[in-house]
Amino acid sequence: MLNHNKMRKIHYVLLAIIIFFIYEVIFIHTESFIWIGIWLGMIYLARQYYYRPAGRTFFWIGLIGFIITLINTTTFQFILFVLLVFLLLNWYQSKQTSTYHQPQFPSTKEGTNKKVLFSNKWFGKQQTAGHSYQWEDINIQSTFGETVIDLTYTVLPKGEPLIIVRQLIGTIQIVIPFDVEVSVHHSVLMGAVDILDHRDDNMTNRVVHLQTENYHAANQKVKIVTSMIAGKIEVIRG
Repeated sequence: MLNHNKMRKIHYVLLAIIIFFIYEVIFIHTESFIWIGIWLGMIYLARQYYYRPAGRTFFWIGLIGFIITLINTTTFQFILFVLLVFLLLNWYQSKQTSTYHQPQFPSTKEGTNKKVLFSNKWFGKQQTAGHSYQWEDINIQSTFGETVIDLTYTVLPKGEPLIIVRQLIGTIQIVIPFDVEVSVHHSVLMGAVDILDHRDDNMTNRVVHLQTENYHAANQKVKIVTSMIAGKIEVIRG
């Protein structure tokens, strides 16, 4: 995972981008702020009637209009420029870094064991191993993509094992063994949930807390905390 210093830098960069964007739409391109408000309002209202053809039409019109307006802002163009510079720097550093192999010897010092189930990723799919693995509590962040956590390949310890997933846009799928109780705390701005026997395909700015009946008394259980801007979460038995 990213270390604490890198996470702080990312948080500062995101905060600076948000502040710069607010300054731009209010003091430089006020009309962009007005149009963004109009498109977001259209998306929100059309989402309530998405099951109707007119609702779907207005939803996609609002979404396309919002994206076009956002692309035309200086903030978005600045983000693309920073991302391009970042990718070029990473590519240059990878070319300059030498690859070498160092002999490994048994250590007599007492230390800590390092196990990595996930690494924070900006884009793409990430999932647990497709074979048996030793359990470690999960705390990951992702921007866009799919996250799959399969607990049928591991043995959960006693107590209250914890899974924390923060994702902006995409899908989260968690597979729970049949003999394991589960508690799910999920927050989403716009999306859908399919958690065991509970399903809702039209959630807007909601927080859901679901818990199986014997959770508190069970020896085998897992606590799941997830948050998303837009997307779907699935918690299924496997």
